[in-house]
Order: sequence, then structure tokens, then C-alpha cells
Amino acid sequence: MTERFSTTAAAAISPPWSPSGDVVLQADCADPRALVDIEGRVNDAAPWLPLVTLSRQGQRQARLARMPQMRVSVRENGAGQAVRVFEEVALTSVAATNVVGKFREAFETFSGERWQLDLAAGDIVTVDGNAISASYLVVSKDPLSSGTETVVTGRTLFTMPYDLAYGLHMSQRAVGLEAAIEVVSDEAPLPEAPDLPIASISQAGTVLTITTTVPHGLVPGKRIGICDVADSRLNYAGLVVATAPTATTLTVTAGVMGTLPSLTAGPLTGGSVYQRPGMGRAQNGVALVYEGASQTSASVYLRSASGDLLPSGTVNGDQRITTGSTTSQAPINAARTYAFLPSVETRIVARVDSVQISDVGADSSSQAANRSRRSQVIPDETRNYKVRLRAHTNKSHTRPVAQIVSAVKSGSATATIVTDQPHGLNASSQVVILGIADAVNFPALAAPTTVASVVNSTTFTVAIGASATATSHGGYVALAQGGQGQAGGVAQSIISVARAENVVTLTGSASWSGLVHGDYVNVVGCRRTTAPLGASVGVDGAYRVREINGATLILEQINADVSPGGGDISAIACGGAVIKRSDVRLSFLRLIDFERLRVEALPRPGGDSSDAFPVTCQSGSVAVAGTVAEDASAGSVNPVQIGVRARSSNPSPMSASGDAVHALATMIGALVVKPYSIADAEWSMSIALTSTTAQTIQGAAGSGLRRHLTAIQAINTGAASVDLIILDGTTERWRMPLPVNVPVSVQLPTGLQVSTNTALNVNLGAAGTVRFNAQGYTAT
Repeated sequence: MTERFSTTAAAAISPPWSPSGDVVLQADCADPRALVDIEGRVNDAAPWLPLVTLSRQGQRQARLARMPQMRVSVRENGAGQAVRVFEEVALTSVAATNVVGKFREAFETFSGERWQLDLAAGDIVTVDGNAISASYLVVSKDPLSSGTETVVTGRTLFTMPYDLAYGLHMSQRAVGLEAAIEVVSDEAPLPEAPDLPIASISQAGTVLTITTTVPHGLVPGKRIGICDVADSRLNYAGLVVATAPTATTLTVTAGVMGTLPSLTAGPLTGGSVYQRPGMGRAQNGVALVYEGASQTSASVYLRSASGDLLPSGTVNGDQRITTGSTTSQAPINAARTYAFLPSVETRIVARVDSVQISDVGADSSSQAANRSRRSQVIPDETRNYKVRLRAHTNKSHTRPVAQIVSAVKSGSATATIVTDQPHGLNASSQVVILGIADAVNFPALAAPTTVASVVNSTTFTVAIGASATATSHGGYVALAQGGQGQAGGVAQSIISVARAENVVTLTGSASWSGLVHGDYVNVVGCRRTTAPLGASVGVDGAYRVREINGATLILEQINADVSPGGGDISAIACGGAVIKRSDVRLSFLRLIDFERLRVEALPRPGGDSSDAFPVTCQSGSVAVAGTVAEDASAGSVNPVQIGVRARSSNPSPMSASGDAVHALATMIGALVVKPYSIADAEWSMSIALTSTTAQTIQGAAGSGLRRHLTAIQAINTGAASVDLIILDGTTERWRMPLPVNVPVSVQLPTGLQVSTNTALNVNLGAAGTVRFNAQGYTAT
């Protein structure tokens, strides 16, 4: 290969050159972060356009068609690091594949050369998994913080079209928590929108009305949230603008929790409207945002050329659509075993004319389910793209605001709570309280409950459980925002704690529930119930669940950098709470950057089976059958012979004249060729008639059914002729005279039928002596 260009500068551009034909270019970069853009143009007056980006961590080679002019542009190169670009004239051949770049990540390790990490305070990013080949990246959100975001961004750049597959799963879903997988351009982000001060906010039923102090610039479909309103019920974490009737007013009816809960509140002043970027302010890209409490939903967003986001779902309401489950699967749930696997594999395929999103069960041979397809808004195909994982906690996410130093009841259900720091509550605040040691007199208050009073900045009262006189310690109080409880709040209280070699053993007020081996948790408000009362034990912090055995919970350090440690602690009676952290787990990520080929299938003669396309049945079998069911228009029936229908009774009538109907057979398959009905529906009878009192031939057949008379035999052995009368109930339908001693046989080829559910009767016109026989059938 010929060396086309070399440099050690942080950024440099080569002189242009004119290739003699198709070329293969290869980049050799000492710095793994260096990027080499190959650019081209058709003449001196045309602008330079990017053709491909080469790098050490991404695509290293590229075959390019001949261009009148090409050049090399180097950027993000470390000072003094060598970058060399080689060129070779490409041989004319047929390519074996149209895949030009591949990227695979199984997260056995987390490499800073492949990933850039922007870590929010309190969040944890690490690689975990120790069994059955389960390895996964964990982005664990801090349950004590709100308004924070951790971002993991791939350093490998690629272009459209691409095919991205990934296995994302989560420990839990919650309103206020957003986990997004995004493919975004490497352009500078769009400006961050400032919070909008609220002049007035109120809710009537399920309609929230907001007036801002300045023009809001919002339109229906924008993603917003509400924070810092005095009535915490109105601090909704994830909303979507329904209408914007004026420059300073807007309404909301739904969001990631679905339709808003019905309530009456306000009008109030104060608080803010904040915007929730659906794609992290990227100018171009595709994003799946896993938000809300449902494990089988996500919001899908596309953006092109810095325009508005194109959402999925209900544009001005709940923008989520149904997806495969994000529940973490734990094939082995045993002590010291951490083996979480994804439920589904999700795929994003972006082409220049469409973006399609689908998912299928992980390691499944089933057909994938199509979740979304967009063709009207497509990201700019000329841009370079990167993969990004964002884990965001909204500003109005329910979280602990203080630990409980003491809880006291004096002959009532109202408890006086003293906190370790200013709680920030007011008379309208709703709270969640968990972890008080005396779980009998101070049971878990998991449902948001309005405080009874605020005594001072560290004391308030609230009704908990039944009336009692008691004192206890430990646990936490969370400010319930938007009517949401504490995500991951465990109902059991800690009643004692011990630590040995940085392994913490917690004894619960009952058997621990809601946790799985390998979950990350926070111990919160672990405070003594022995002297010194209410003092911190010193074990609060983040841990991994090592073992669960009834009321015993054993925790270990995630690693020494993020989990607390210290000397051994003998068992101490205490109160306290456990919160399961919201862990976003990414087991694998595969990216194929490909060139799209269009192939035309040439027409062939109908009998040329040698060139036919093979077709594989995905599941089950293919049955040869007509295209229309029995009760349908006969004109559209595909004439495929499928046999006859076995019946032991007459079928229901067809719904319209001219409908298709099955031929009938007996239960052993003998074809029914009788003139009227199958044998099972036929009847016959014989009776002696002597008076003018009507006799029953056949009683009423039942709802919707009729008796049909097809044949009569009679002989009059009396002294004089007499009339024979057939009755529809009591209505005469047929009459004929019977001469003396002359046998009479009558066939009724079209049948004589009575009304539905009506008896078929016979009578004589005068007293006499007649032997009467009849045959017929029952049908509609």
C-alpha cells in the first residue's frame, strides 16, 4: 500500500488527490480516540463531503468508489501521536458481503478506549455477572438523588445504514426514571431549555392547567415535568403537553403514568416546568426511552436535522408503545450467584428510507415482533453516528428527603416524626415512610399520605397505623411527588445490623421480599434503638445482595470505591430501611454498519421451479384450504376439496341465501343423500284416531325449530267417510276425505311445515275409526 498521508497534529487536512480508480484506504492511528474522515468532492467548486470515518476502535479500512477529488481530515488526535493513511487501488471483483463495519460488545470488561463515561454523583457504573456466561454493564441510579443523568457513549463512529441489536433489562421500572438506548449523530448538542417559572397551576379532574410567567414556546407533544409546586401531588415527573392555547398557558392530560389521576387542586403559584429531552438534545438520531412503571413499554423518538422529535404512541398524551419485556431474568437465584439475562433482543435498523424497530425473545427462534416503522422522518444519512446509553432521574422523582431520628405516638394514630435534617415539607406535602424499627406500631407507610402538620423544619406529624403509645427510631421519609411512591422501597424494616469483613447482615421485621440475589440496594436511615437512641450506626450506603434467607439479608460491597466499609460491628438493635436501586443492565450490543443493495427478482416462466425462491414456514404448518369459512359468500370460495362435515344433528342455518355450505355425512362418514335431512333428525309415528279431539303427531321442537311432514298413510275402517285434518298447533294447514276401507298414501315432496316451536297435530272432521301413520323431520 502507498502511504497517502501522515501527521502527528491534533487536527490536520491532507492535500487533495485524484484516485485512478476505486481505492481501498486504511488508517493506522496510535491514539484510539483519533478519527480520520475521508472526504470527497466532484470538482473544485463543490463542497467537501464526508465519505467514511476510520479509527482504531471502529472501522479501519474502507473501499470507496472513484471520486474526482479526495482528501484526508484528521481530528481528535492526541498530541504527538502518529496517524498514517495508506491507499491501494482496488481490484475489480464482486464483493462477498455488503457489511463494511462491525462492533460487538459483551461487557466482560468496561473499556475507556471504547466507551466514554459521564457519571452522575451517587450513580454506579460497573460490570457484573459471575455465572452461566452472564456478563452485563450495570448503570445503577442513586435512589437518594433527583435530576441526575449518567451517560455511557460509544467512541466508535459509523454511518447509515446500520443494524443495531442489544439486550437491555432493568431491576425495576418507575415513573420518573428514564433509561434510553440511542443512536445519535456526533454533532454538537442542541441548546438546553431553561426551566419555566409557574404563575398558576391547577387541576380539575384529569386536566392539569399551567400558566407560565414567560412565553413557554411549547407545543402539543412536548415532553415536560413539573417540580417545586407546594402541593406535591402536582409535581408530575413525566408529562406530555396536550394543548397550548396561548403563549403562556398549556394543558396536560397524560404522561408516562397514562391518564392523570383525577383530583381537584389549586390554583397555586410557584414551581417550574422543566423539559425532558427525548434524545438528549442530539441533532439527528433514533431513541428508545424506557420510562414509566410498565416493563413492556417504551417511547420511540426520531429526529432529523435538528427538527422536532417525532414521537410514538399518543402524540399529545402517553407516547409509549408496547415492547418486549425489560424484566431481568435470573435463571439461577442462589446465594453469591449473579446471573441476570435479558428477556428480549431489540433491534434498530436504520436505512435512508426507513427506520424499523423490532424485538424477539432472547435466544429465541420465534419470529420478531415489529414495534415501530417510520419513513416520514429519517436521521441525516450523511452524518456520523454513535451509540449512547442514558440513565436519567427526573427532577420530581420521589426520593428520601430525610432520615428518621425518632417516631413517637401518644395514645393516637398520629406520629410525631423528628428528622436528621430539614425535611422541606409543608401542610400539602404527601410522604412515604419506611424502615421504622417498631413495624407493629409504625407499619410501612408505602402509599403517599398527606402530612397532618408541620411543627418545624425537622419535625412533622402524620397518621401511621393504629392508635398506640410508642417510641421508635430509624428509617426515612420520602417526599411523594405526583402521587408516586418510593421506587424500590422495601416494606420490611431493619431491626438489627452486624458487619464482619465488610459483609453486612441485616435482620428484618419479617421475611425480606422484593429482592433477588445480585440486586443493588441502599441501606438508608440505619439508626440505633439502644443508647445512644437514634444515632447512626454507620452502615448506610450502596451494596449488592449476597444472600436472602427469610428475615436475614446479607449484603456485600459492590466494590470498595462505591460501597461503605469499616471495622466489624457486633449485632446492634436498630431501625432502618432498604431501597432497591434502579439498575439498568446491558448484556450485549451488536452493530453492523452495512451498504444497502437493491436486488430485482427477474420474472420467470410459471413452470420454472428451479429458479423459484424458497419459502420457510416460521412456525406451525401450512394448511391447504379455501379462503372463506362455511358461512360466507359462495362466489368467493376457493374450490379446494376438504371433505364433508360429520353431523349427528342438523347444522345451524346459513345466514344468507347463496352462502357456501358443507356437504353432510353421518358420524361414520357415510354421505347423506336423503332428500330432506340426516337420519338423526327424522321422525315417524302411528296413532289411532276415533274422535274430533286433536292428537299430537310431534310436539313443539324448540326455539327456532320446526316440524316438517313429508309422508302420510291412513285407512278409514269406520262406517262412513271422514275428513283427515293436519293442524299447525290449532290452525288447519291440510285436509282430505278418507273413503271407507280404502288405503290412502300421500307423499309431500316439498314438505308441510309448521311454525317454529309449535306442535304438529292431526284431527278428524267427525268421529270415526282411522289408523294414521306419518313421517317427517325436524329442522329450521
